[in-house]
Amino acid sequence: MQIPRSLAVLVVSFAAVAAWLLAATPDMTTVQVLRGEMAPATPTASGDLPTRPSADTPWRPLDQQRLAGWRGPYWLRWRAAAPAAPDEGDRALRVSLRGASRLYWNGRALAGNGVVGRTAGEERPGRIDIVRALPPSAAGATDELLVLASSQHRNLRLRNADAVAIVAPPELLYGRVMRPWLIAAFATGALAAACLYFLAVQRGRPRMRGARLLLALCAVGLALPIVEAWRPLMGYAYPWHAPRLLMLLALHVAAAMLLPAYLARHFDVAVPVAARVVYLATLMAAAAFLPGFDTRSAAVLLLSLLASAGVLLRVRDAPEERTPLLALSLAGVLALAVARGAFLDGPYFLLLAVLMGFLLLRHAAQLRALDRHNATLREERAQLSLQLLQRGIHPHWLMNTLTCLQELIEQAPPRASRLVESLAEQFDRLRDSSTRPSVPLEDELALCRNHLDIVALASDQPLSLEVEADDTRLSLPPGILHAQIENALTHAGAGACAQHPFRLRVHRQNHRWTLELRSARGSAPHRGRGTGTRYIEASLATAYPDGWRFVQGVDGADWCGRIELTCAS
Repeated sequence: MQIPRSLAVLVVSFAAVAAWLLAATPDMTTVQVLRGEMAPATPTASGDLPTRPSADTPWRPLDQQRLAGWRGPYWLRWRAAAPAAPDEGDRALRVSLRGASRLYWNGRALAGNGVVGRTAGEERPGRIDIVRALPPSAAGATDELLVLASSQHRNLRLRNADAVAIVAPPELLYGRVMRPWLIAAFATGALAAACLYFLAVQRGRPRMRGARLLLALCAVGLALPIVEAWRPLMGYAYPWHAPRLLMLLALHVAAAMLLPAYLARHFDVAVPVAARVVYLATLMAAAAFLPGFDTRSAAVLLLSLLASAGVLLRVRDAPEERTPLLALSLAGVLALAVARGAFLDGPYFLLLAVLMGFLLLRHAAQLRALDRHNATLREERAQLSLQLLQRGIHPHWLMNTLTCLQELIEQAPPRASRLVESLAEQFDRLRDSSTRPSVPLEDELALCRNHLDIVALASDQPLSLEVEADDTRLSLPPGILHAQIENALTHAGAGACAQHPFRLRVHRQNHRWTLELRSARGSAPHRGRGTGTRYIEASLATAYPDGWRFVQGVDGADWCGRIELTCAS
């Protein structure tokens, strides 16, 4: 199934990315990118801002890196050949500039953007992207866009000014910019729905490994398109541009840390501490020291996908889940290597959304499968518990005990009285424990000792249970130690058990508990495969779905049962 499933997630991912690229790629035959120049603006003799550049303005080709350091006021000039035929005003201008600006198109003033100022106090920041309808141009002439701008509110020095002016049909600048984000909105909705479904399925159940990391990754995945779409859909004043880039970089770094961490946690892959430190240091160095936000983001995402692929390659089981994730990670690596710029915005989010949606749905499917398995175990455990309870009051055992009681009444009344009290206590404990999913270890030990007292009184042989424990703050499914002791008495006999005391050792290391019970070896060939063993295994599987182990067998002169549990308490 892993191959069809891998192909399915790849097809969904490729289809979403292809739809994005198709919607985001404009018809370049209708788009005109203007050639730019720049020059400082000289105030007039009165100190006012100029309304047009002087004849001796020192124009130079637009240098985006140098312009990134200018605060102004300064002039920008873009030129392009006008249409061969007179147009009817069906063109629009889009200017992207981190500054306030006044615009003049072929000498005619257009609507301004903020207030240009010589100081930060005089300037009112403009929006980073503006669109203006253009008046008709004269046929065969040269169109000229003059911009007087200032950038006094830059709060972070960026490597590139990204000042661009393009002329295109209005429907392209106003409407088509939203099309790709409709795909992103659909993916965001699908991811949010998958996240809510996962939360609903997870509610009231034991938390699965890595569930918190996955939910944190989902939160990052939902925040990414919102921050990405902030500029094209809502727009903002240019001082917000640097904080937005920092937010995007922070989200990319968070995703780069969470994705491999979740995969390692989910698939239980042990990653050496040194490897984690090196990865985080490389991640931080890439985010801090590489030039340009796009380069930093691309490096961070590439590291994340490579680390995720490295973790997945170390997974030895769960091929149905591992293979699709590995295929998506490698597809992301290839896309980043081939088309870094085109992959950074929407396509990366779409890939991440498909990956997280697959993880969420797989998690939910595993929870449902675990529910069905637990229901089966609970039913089996209930049946086994009933069988054990019936065996505890089995007519043959009860008849033998009552016969002994009758003899004791005649020969040793004090022992007979103790036997009656122990029987009453035994039935009361069995009734109480049969109605509870777990009992404290001390209660389970009391049930075992009570049972040994009854057998000892009936057989007139001393039976004891020695306990060596460094911590007894543990709850167990009821009857799992009692079932082992009862098995030992049945298969080894009271005489052998009287010569060989029961010894229980309870050891705790971090969240792992070990309970080792030693008893007389006995000679029954079928010991360890009966109702008692199945009851113990079903009880442990119900109480500790992913964290139990029970082995038993001959160990020298002993019969040894060893239970290992992983739990928080």
